[in-house]
Amino acid sequence: MQPGEDMTFEVEGRWKEEVIYWEGSRGFVFDAGWGVQPLVLYVPSEAEWDSVTAEWMVGRRALIVSRLAERSGHVLREGGYKGGPAGRTVLR
Repeated sequence: MQPGEDMTFEVEGRWKEEVIYWEGSRGFVFDAGWGVQPLVLYVPSEAEWDSVTAEWMVGRRALIVSRLAERSGHVLREGGYKGGPAGRTVLR
């Protein structure tokens, strides 16, 4: 396990076009395409990941993306949804 990695995580579908990746009380909202088959989840490219995700996610793309692929029920695609922001952080 790398520093900063949290083995406790959750992938939550919220609303129609959001998937939240949670580690404890920290979360990050990813855009998702709703009403399409298969369901699509948009993730930042490897080149932009560290600059557009939360500080606690920096350097951890491979792990987080693999968790999203395993638990979200969506097909992952690099890029943003309709040119919007890459995501945003949330707290619970």
